[in-house]
Amino acid sequence: MKKLFLFVFAFCTVLMAQAQMSPRFGIKAGVNYAGLEGDDAGDNDRIFGAHAGVFVSLPLVEDFFSIKPEALYSMKGAESQDDDFELKLNYIDVPVLAQINAGPLYFEAGPQASFRVSGKIETDLGSTDDLEDLGYKSFLFGYAAGIGLASAPLGLSVGVRYSGDASKITDDDDTKIRNSVFMLTLGYMFPSR
Repeated sequence: MKKLFLFVFAFCTVLMAQAQMSPRFGIKAGVNYAGLEGDDAGDNDRIFGAHAGVFVSLPLVEDFFSIKPEALYSMKGAESQDDDFELKLNYIDVPVLAQINAGPLYFEAGPQASFRVSGKIETDLGSTDDLEDLGYKSFLFGYAAGIGLASAPLGLSVGVRYSGDASKITDDDDTKIRNSVFMLTLGYMFPSR
């Protein structure tokens, strides 16, 4: 994990040195609508969760194109249709997004690393938070893409994003299940212009 953060920091430093434009920092929070997808996901229902974190916008072409690394605490999981099974997974998501601004509208997409910090399985028979023994991975690689509206003078933004995993959530070779999350986000970037 330290190597990933060091790589992101070095990458952003090089980009900023070339661009010679001021970075802008921000905070964001919102709602997740999380579920599971894949060949073995079954007919599980999505669950609501939340996300919150920080980001930095590194402009490469002023007011048009920027790179935006983020660090978000994000709640994911799913539940069975008859409510006798619920999977709750909590991650630190680190997307590194390319963002294109078209007036107040913006588009973003890029890779994402996810580090599981906790999790719990609840059934009618009881619950467990020992997911390592059940084969749940602590690191996943994925992607994120979204669209939103931003007001540069106010520093406020609202956006929708889809976040998915390219890697399976378990080590089991016979089970193909991945996280699938729709996100509604409110953000504030400072200093606002």
